[in-house]
Amino acid sequence: MKIRLVRNSLFAKLLKVDGIVLYPFMFFSEIRPSVKTINHELIHIQQVRRDGFIRFYFNYLKEYSQFRLKGIPHRESYLSISYEVEAYSNQNDLTYTGLWATNLTA
Repeated sequence: MKIRLVRNSLFAKLLKVDGIVLYPFMFFSEIRPSVKTINHELIHIQQVRRDGFIRFYFNYLKEYSQFRLKGIPHRESYLSISYEVEAYSNQNDLTYTGLWATNLTA
């Protein structure tokens, strides 16, 4: 399935995020998102493909909820999600996903 990039997205702006993946769409708040931001979201695309749509989003929300229920603040909870740990750890490695060679549709 082709990955669709949506730039200058009202959705991303309303959520106050640089980027967000709702597979197969990548929504960016900027017209020209940074390479690092695009790569971060491509890692999430790879995670969805690896774990499956339902499992990825279920686990993502479950982990976030568990951290919040423990009283951990939003930002720290978000950064502690295993999918985010993987994405932030590898966002500078443009070879990590191998998805840069795929068809990205703007």
